[in-house]
Amino acid sequence: MEYKKLFEEVKIGPMTVKNRAVLAPAHVSLCETNGYPGERMVKYYEERAKGGIGLIFTEASSVEREHSSTGQNSFYISEDAAVSSLETLTEAIHKYDAKVIVQLYHGGATVNPKFIGGKQPYAPSDVPAAPGGVIPHALTIDEIHDIQQKFVEAAVRCVKAGYDGVELHGAHGYLLAEFWNPHYNKRTDEYGGSFENRMRFIDEIIAMLKKALAPNVVIGARMCGDEMSDWLDDMLDLEDGIQIAKHLEEQGIHYISISNGSAVNPNANCEPYSYQPGWKKHVAKAFKEAMNIPVIATNTIKSPDFAEELLEEGVCDLVALARSQYADPEFMKKAKEGRPEDIRQCIGCMYCRERVIWKSMPVECTVNPRIGREYEYDAVPPQTGNGRPVAVIGGGCGGMEAAKILADRGFKVTLYEKDDKLGGRMNLADKPRFKEIITHLTETMEHEIKQRGVEIKLGVEATPEMVKADIDPIGVFVCTGADWIIPPVPGADKANVCTPEDVLLRKVKADKKAVVVGSGNTGVECVEMLQDDGIEVTMVDMLDEVCKGVYPIITNDLMSRVNVHEPTILLGHALKEITDDGVIVEDMATGEKKTIEADLVCLSVGSRPNAPMIDSFKAAFDKVIVIGSAVKDGRIHDAVKQAYIKGYCFE
Repeated sequence: MEYKKLFEEVKIGPMTVKNRAVLAPAHVSLCETNGYPGERMVKYYEERAKGGIGLIFTEASSVEREHSSTGQNSFYISEDAAVSSLETLTEAIHKYDAKVIVQLYHGGATVNPKFIGGKQPYAPSDVPAAPGGVIPHALTIDEIHDIQQKFVEAAVRCVKAGYDGVELHGAHGYLLAEFWNPHYNKRTDEYGGSFENRMRFIDEIIAMLKKALAPNVVIGARMCGDEMSDWLDDMLDLEDGIQIAKHLEEQGIHYISISNGSAVNPNANCEPYSYQPGWKKHVAKAFKEAMNIPVIATNTIKSPDFAEELLEEGVCDLVALARSQYADPEFMKKAKEGRPEDIRQCIGCMYCRERVIWKSMPVECTVNPRIGREYEYDAVPPQTGNGRPVAVIGGGCGGMEAAKILADRGFKVTLYEKDDKLGGRMNLADKPRFKEIITHLTETMEHEIKQRGVEIKLGVEATPEMVKADIDPIGVFVCTGADWIIPPVPGADKANVCTPEDVLLRKVKADKKAVVVGSGNTGVECVEMLQDDGIEVTMVDMLDEVCKGVYPIITNDLMSRVNVHEPTILLGHALKEITDDGVIVEDMATGEKKTIEADLVCLSVGSRPNAPMIDSFKAAFDKVIVIGSAVKDGRIHDAVKQAYIKGYCFE
């Protein structure tokens, strides 16, 4: 496909951008402890610029330290000392003819006190960001003016450091949005009440910026086109959003950047895998039709084909990519070269958000093990393979990633897979609803290793003797996954017992009722699939929480579909026996035993490595590297990351 619109030049006020693709701003937690960019952060942004993106928005940058923070390792531009580090960042981006805009931010009531030394967050009024949240301090007039001045001072620093423009961040329930939102703004002075008063805070900042900055500096704003949060009073809808945007256009901004959602609906901003690409494009299109300045918009864009489609349809003027750039920083380069099949697409698993938002750790990506480590692992790895033979046992995600990096380093790689196709457990993970994108990942990874000349032997259950006789490798990567655990309970060997694999591949069928033992993510997906077939399901687990340890956004999304069918969920219950007609479980708190009728029992209690097989390879070869679930039951991310790092460092 030819991407004519995607690679058009576009004007944003006084600035020309080489194409219509934008790296959307997103907190990656890569700053140094002082809040300034260091080598790790600079390399992260530089790689996206090198990959061909036209315009980069660096993430939300706090204009003051005392009461504003995006989280761990926040980006601060609140002191002159930041300018030197910022200049290093902008120069790295400009090397590749990409433009760069800073996103100026104050978190307002959304700020977690633990990131600002226990202080009370600031806000227009004493309304928490979400019901039950921390009550913020209502700003005085003097404090309002002080924060406005801090926005301007931060902008001046950034322009001095080489930024091409500044963006006022009024999305996701942050301070600017709180002022113009009547749910949060209960003021009765000149900054509250009427629409004009609620807009005064940002209007005055824009006027101050126009006086302080040269006319060739772009000034824009980001906002939520529709907060999609109508379960709270006075939250803003699409009509309100357009009114705000047109008002900001009248104040002289050069573009509007559209996100969606709010502090109480982050799923509309960064959505899990069940949300399909383009589900919110009607919002952006409404803005495009109403505005005379360029509209930038996110739209769950995973491929250049869809980006082109949105531009051709007139949904927006520039497409904003965030997680697509996490997954593959060469997204634009590969599209321009006519290689879209080489792009590793985002799978919507939310692991990036889990790391940054939930765990307060630097960003990582399930499909891109180099993100945040670009400074440590070169895009072109050490070329020390010299044609030496290496065996990879197992063709799942870990095995394919190991084969890819080893081939990139010049080793002669032979991959052995016992099944008749590659993918391993990904061929199960892609079966639940909305997870077809994992099929695409499997196909992409297979394409990658075939491109690199990896010899693939399917339908071969490798043994040490076979591998030694076949290629006599200098090393063996064991990436064989794990076997399903069958708990030692009476009846576990009965004909009505199955594993998640049997359910997900539809190898078994329940008649009317089923029991799923285990409430982890896989267990719940089995429940969903059984329910889709009209089966009445009971889920049992010894734990006290469904999907314990899983990112709550993913859990809530999955359970919202499961709960429609009103399954029986027995937490804190232990499986004691499996009978021909169901199971016997015991309430761990009371000791009471219950009999549950079922004609199918699915045991989803985890998996364990095949230790004897692994030991046999260790006994036969000097260098044996064990990867992924062959070490410990884990996720795609764990296997891909381990395989990449071990393959990169292998000698």
